Amino acid sequence: MKKAIAKLLTFVMVLMAVLTMAGCGSKKEEAPKEEAVTEEKAEEPAAEETVEEEPAAEETVEEEPVEEAPADYTGTYVGQLDFSEMMKEQLIQSAGIEIDDPLFMEVFLALNEDETFQLTINGEKFKADLIAIMKNHIDDILGTALEQQGYSLDDLDDLAKANGYESGDDYKNALADQLEQQLDESLDLDEYKDDLEVSGTYSINDKEITLKSDDGGQDKITINDDGTLTLIVPTDDQEITVVMTKQ
Repeated sequence: MKKAIAKLLTFVMVLMAVLTMAGCGSKKEEAPKEEAVTEEKAEEPAAEETVEEEPAAEETVEEEPVEEAPADYTGTYVGQLDFSEMMKEQLIQSAGIEIDDPLFMEVFLALNEDETFQLTINGEKFKADLIAIMKNHIDDILGTALEQQGYSLDDLDDLAKANGYESGDDYKNALADQLEQQLDESLDLDEYKDDLEVSGTYSINDKEITLKSDDGGQDKITINDDGTLTLIVPTDDQEITVVMTKQ
């Protein structure tokens, strides 16, 4: 751009010199002398044009920042897999209960300097959050179960006493504890250990990271313009997208 401005200024100076020459020619017969002088003056911008070429050197200097060091993507990234909608649909289909609580699974990705990686899923927190959601909605769960047997929550005290409990609240708390135990036993994290902790090597090509796990699996992660990473996790009927941010 500096070059273009310099050429524009030179053109304006030459144009002004031509206009000056035309105006002086109508005044004196000695115009040729003045014209010669004017021509000499008109030639001066050419010398200035040579001086104005200096910005070319500036352009060379401005190109230096282009030689940036490769981006460093090593470090630990964290994101969340959103299972809220999946849980909602599952409970509606299996129990007729609609729960809109958020349910996330934390994902950690460590990209090491030696081009190895560890992908870890926080199963313990996911399990605890799921149990907490179910216990918080024990009235919905219990109400649906009672309705299927022809009762309602208004009958809970009588049903509790008939089953050896002092009150409906005692009966409800006992059911909540039983539900927690069942979920805890069903979600045995030791069985999913290989799925919750994955390691291997990685490579980076432009805006994509390829993860090659030790078991032979391979995943692609997109590097976004803001430095976050996007991992798409396929399921049986949909895809779950997780965006991971560097800690």
